[in-house]
Amino acid sequence: MNKERFLSQLEELSTAYNDTKGKGVTRFSWTHTAGLAQSWLEKAFSRMGISLIADGAGNLHALYKGKTNLPRVIVGSHLDTVRNGARYDGTFGLIAALETLRSFREEGFIPNRSIEFIAFAEEEGANFGTTCLGSKLITGIVKPDELKSLTNNETNAWQMLEDFGLEPENLEKQQVDPQSVYAYLEAHVEQERRLTKNNFSLGVVKAISAMRSYKITYRGESVFAATPMKDRKDPVMSFIECHTEIQKTVNSGIFPENTRFTVGQISCNPGSPIVVPRECIFTIDIRNLELSALPAISDKIKDIILSVAEKNGIEAEIVPLSKSGGVKMSELVQNAYKNAADELGFPYYEMNCGTAFDAAPMGTLVPAGLLLVANQVDPVTQEKYALADDLYNGAQVYEKAIRRLASE
Repeated sequence: MNKERFLSQLEELSTAYNDTKGKGVTRFSWTHTAGLAQSWLEKAFSRMGISLIADGAGNLHALYKGKTNLPRVIVGSHLDTVRNGARYDGTFGLIAALETLRSFREEGFIPNRSIEFIAFAEEEGANFGTTCLGSKLITGIVKPDELKSLTNNETNAWQMLEDFGLEPENLEKQQVDPQSVYAYLEAHVEQERRLTKNNFSLGVVKAISAMRSYKITYRGESVFAATPMKDRKDPVMSFIECHTEIQKTVNSGIFPENTRFTVGQISCNPGSPIVVPRECIFTIDIRNLELSALPAISDKIKDIILSVAEKNGIEAEIVPLSKSGGVKMSELVQNAYKNAADELGFPYYEMNCGTAFDAAPMGTLVPAGLLLVANQVDPVTQEKYALADDLYNGAQVYEKAIRRLASE
């Protein structure tokens, strides 16, 4: 793999198509900016004589044909970002896969197994709060009709796909057939900082945490700020009490080890500085490595949400947003990564992962593996970034692992 080209292509795709330049990377799925990035990928594959085709969810597919009709190897990552996201989030895996295939084409290497490239849509869940939506749709975890009930303040997911020129009605026949896939390999920059803390630049993931997320709405009474405290039904105060109680419960050790609880979004309606809000809307993300542990954890947290509302005389609504993970990574793919790293002389850290990736939905259906590269954090700006040598070393391990599995 050509290092200079790999790094320059990574920098271009990571930063050129961005709605918040100078403030991280923002590239939501099914937007004009995402369309520009898609066109960039289409041109890159076209130069190799390969077509890039979108499915009904906006996932982008390209096929590098092998010698046989043996089950194929799938490679890739996601094209979207969160708002003000890390520079190489998603795009590292895409460019590592792209440059792997480009290197194979240039050397005339034709593997036994075909290799399918996928750039997944809506991995971050920025539009509707459901993570890994593109991969969940083609693995059958989310049914196409469920897109109509995924809504934001403006539209639903089915309509948004149609408005972007996609055909979600085709998704039923575009799902992955597990019998036709040998393995799925993903490379990504780490979202936690375990690699840096343990002095490693590469990580081979053993399992991905299970997660559940919810949108909670507390509804009280909107009154002016002059209203006495005892006469209020303030949903924000209930949110604060709820958050405190859940945090105490998580910290008490009642839940299984490694339980994580996060409020990622919060908003008030109306959002006036001189009015008690009528509504407080917030999200809760719950994670644990063991999928079997999540129902009991979720039920306890729901009980806290409802009991606080009842105590304070307000209404509570709990809407499920997303669920994924609880997936062990394939030993076949783990070993391919480890053998590749050993051959190249790169040390690696074997680890569990608390972040949702497309490898989780894919891993419920086919043998899947995830390779991580350490992220650094700028001490002044707090911006996440990865070192060029670490990125290139990770891409080399990825390339060698793909070559190994596609040759079997």
